[in-house]
Amino acid sequence: MYLFPATTGPDAKPNGEPIAFEFPMGPPSAELVRDWTIRHIPNTHPVPKISRPINWVKIITITTITLGSVTALFVAWPYIMPILQNRNLWAIACVLGVLVFTSGHMYNHIRQTQYVGGNGKGGISYFAGGFQNQYGLESQIVGAICK
Repeated sequence: MYLFPATTGPDAKPNGEPIAFEFPMGPPSAELVRDWTIRHIPNTHPVPKISRPINWVKIITITTITLGSVTALFVAWPYIMPILQNRNLWAIACVLGVLVFTSGHMYNHIRQTQYVGGNGKGGISYFAGGFQNQYGLESQIVGAICK
C-alpha cells in the first residue's frame, strides 16, 4: 500500500515520494493499517476511525448451535443417563485407565521416549536399563502381559 503525501499546501513534503507499507504474512488487520497511516499523516488531519458491522452470521450460528445442543441433550437424556450410570461401563473404563497409566504409556508421551534402543552390539534392546528409563515398546509389552 502506498501513501502519497501532499505536494502543495501547509503540510507539503518537499520530495513528494510515496511511503510504502508492506503487509505482513496473513490477513492484514484494520488497526495495523490505521496505526501506520496515523504515524505518516500530519497531526492536523482527522484520525480515521474503524467501524465494523455486526457479524450476524456468527450470532445466528452460535445461537443455532446452542439451541440445537440443548434440544439434543434434552431429547437424548433418557438414553444417555442409563449409560452413565452403568457400573460395568465404569469398571471397564477404570481398569483400562489403570492399565494405561501403570504400563508407562503416559510416561512415554510426556518424556517422548524412543520406541526401541540399541544394545551396543548392533542389536535391538526392548527394555531400557535402570529405573528412570523406558522405551515405547516396553510399555506395550507390559500392557499386553497385564491383559
